Amino acid sequence: MAVLGVLIPCRDEEAVIERKLENLARAEWPAGRHHVVVVDDGSGDATAEVVERWSHPRLRGDEGCAQLTLVPNRYAPGKAGAVRTGLESLPDDVDLVVLTDADVVVREQALVELHRAFEADPRLGMACGAQEFVSSLAPDGTVRGDDGEAPRPASETYDVWTAGVRGLESRWGKLFSVHGQLLGWRRDLRLEPTAGIAADDLDLMLQARARGVRVERVESARFLETKTPPGEHREAQALRRACAYFQALAPERALPTRLDRLQLAAYRLLPRAAPELVAVALVAAVLASVFLAGWIGLAVCATLGLGLARTRRGRELLELLKIIRMARRDRIHSRLSDRWEMQRT
Repeated sequence: MAVLGVLIPCRDEEAVIERKLENLARAEWPAGRHHVVVVDDGSGDATAEVVERWSHPRLRGDEGCAQLTLVPNRYAPGKAGAVRTGLESLPDDVDLVVLTDADVVVREQALVELHRAFEADPRLGMACGAQEFVSSLAPDGTVRGDDGEAPRPASETYDVWTAGVRGLESRWGKLFSVHGQLLGWRRDLRLEPTAGIAADDLDLMLQARARGVRVERVESARFLETKTPPGEHREAQALRRACAYFQALAPERALPTRLDRLQLAAYRLLPRAAPELVAVALVAAVLASVFLAGWIGLAVCATLGLGLARTRRGRELLELLKIIRMARRDRIHSRLSDRWEMQRT
């Protein structure tokens, strides 16, 4: 049975790290002895103290268990250095590395299901869990909302659409946008995040794809993440993620097959061109309406366009296009660090 090594990089995660540890303590573990390494990336709060005084240094399941270890980042501050420290801190018996964020919780069988996927397919080199956006999470590590009831779904149109794309890509073992919140890979691939690349999950995925292995989403390995409420913080978070996306895809990548290279080219070009593509589609729709129905067609087209802009999906699309335009500009004029600043509640 493969041994899991779970890495939790942390920086100023005092508000959520105990919930994360309680969640892992409640989760089922595959048979055997596994490892959890929390890496403190120079936190300015009590993150390390919370981990040190946590009352369950050994996480237990019905069949398996995991030993908890806290280590400081030994490299330059940032996600890459923290993950590298965690990788070097894992014992030699670890076969599967699982990277997970401090602010997400996993469903009870998530680790078992992720482990089972690797055991079932020796061609599988990397796999992520399936994301569930919720409005809130209980502070005790259970898979509940903060009201004690079942968590309320908070996925939006973009989340549903991208989940469908991930499902299609996974069937071919060509998953591109992996979820770094719960991401596993075989240790013998010797993957290591690149310093200075903020989207470490995309960077690691491209390294795995360069080695010719399958990359999939394990639908039954589910994790829950709270959706940031609308406002200034959410916009800043979305902008950083978009900038990180463009940054990670900018370097040349040597991928083994023509299909891999075509997929990478599509992910490089289509999101960047989305604002222009939408504008061209709108102009084409207007011209077609005028050609087919004259001024009546134009009036109908304008009415439908204004109505769509007032809907939730229309607003989400406009916000996404705005973020893309800002990210394209900021990617050129600023250097994005792999240090992360997240607001935790």
